[in-house]
Amino acid sequence: MSSKIIFQNVRDDRMKVLFSDVIGHYPLLQSRVLYFRQIDLARSAMRAQPVFNWRFFRRATREYRIDYSQHQKIAAHTRFQDLPDEVIRGWIAHEAGHLVDYLHRPWLGMLSFGINYALNRPYLREAEKRADQIAVEHGFGAEILATKHYLLNNGALPEKYQRRLRKYYLSPDEIEGLILAFDEGREPDIVAV
Repeated sequence: MSSKIIFQNVRDDRMKVLFSDVIGHYPLLQSRVLYFRQIDLARSAMRAQPVFNWRFFRRATREYRIDYSQHQKIAAHTRFQDLPDEVIRGWIAHEAGHLVDYLHRPWLGMLSFGINYALNRPYLREAEKRADQIAVEHGFGAEILATKHYLLNNGALPEKYQRRLRKYYLSPDEIEGLILAFDEGREPDIVAV
């Protein structure tokens, strides 16, 4: 069974193809209704969340969405359409990692996750590490690494945003460590949330 993907306000066929391709590598998401939506985001370029409707309260039927912002507020005039496929795939793979992380959480666990993610900075960092780990485990190590390099080496991105990335997200060296651990079939040194 494949995911039911619903595109909302996504006009770019390339984004649709990249999203569908990445999601196809996540077997645990194959029975889910997934929304890919373009909206204006104030603080991020892409985010993954459960859909809050009556299905939210039952893990087996919960729906999820990944939102992305056409014009990143963090990088004036940088558009997803201008990014290399590998960078977009890495970004989507990271967000899909969050979705996989959400699958086992009951609705109260999801609420607790949201509160901790918003208020507890060490928790936020561990959640971001876990999303990268899941993406690497699904074969997107090179793409995650390309995305990290793009974000940290792009002169158009504000230093404040890059500081946030360095503080809460894995570094390229840590991503390489994840990839090596995965390739060697051993557990990485990443703590699950």
